[in-house]
Amino acid sequence: MSKKESATSIQQSPSSTFFATRENVQMAAKRAVGKYVVANLLHEGDSILLDAGTSSYPIAEEIAKKAQDDPESTHFTIMTHNYKAFDILVRGVPREAMVNIVLAGGRYDQDLNALFGPQTLMSYNNFFPRITIVAVSSMVADKGLFCHGNTEELSVKEAIFKKAARDRIIIADHTKLGVPDALCFGESQLLRANVERCILVTDSPSNHDDETCRERFQREVERLRNIYRIDVEPLKVNLETG
Repeated sequence: MSKKESATSIQQSPSSTFFATRENVQMAAKRAVGKYVVANLLHEGDSILLDAGTSSYPIAEEIAKKAQDDPESTHFTIMTHNYKAFDILVRGVPREAMVNIVLAGGRYDQDLNALFGPQTLMSYNNFFPRITIVAVSSMVADKGLFCHGNTEELSVKEAIFKKAARDRIIIADHTKLGVPDALCFGESQLLRANVERCILVTDSPSNHDDETCRERFQREVERLRNIYRIDVEPLKVNLETG
């Protein structure tokens, strides 16, 4: 293989993207969170803004399953810049479910498998959801919500965080609580701003986690509930089925 062919192979390899490296991390938790959100927090006729990230597309998978099983219960309007979630919905939702699926415009970023830029921001500025589903790379009770990506991701995250809605749903596995990441896009004191409810759906640490992790998780949850008045749903996850 020539150097040119080798370089092309690396660029096209899905395993070379940040999205791919994160896709199977804590997948049992991500799927459990997705099931809980769709079964308990989404209601018939909701308009939903679905964030990018590997934690978000399991929600699209659960919506598609529900639409197949009970198409009368999923008359949703969903806007997303998450390309994998969009593809799952387009392929998996039957026509009789009458789900309005909208892909936000923008520049496609292969590394994050999502769209970004002015067109994305314009799409979301003109969308008024009942529910925003926000994915994070970390969440620190006394700081806020963090993302790991570039400045284009930061501006989209900030726009999503500021959207007025009935419910702001934050999704994060337990390893993301209490440890900051690169860029803060939403401050803790604003978690309840412009929404009726702010809900964190996460998983509880298991016996496989060390004591430091379990203590940090408990401390974060207590502060989010008691100081910032966030509803926290810590799920028990069976790691054997993830």
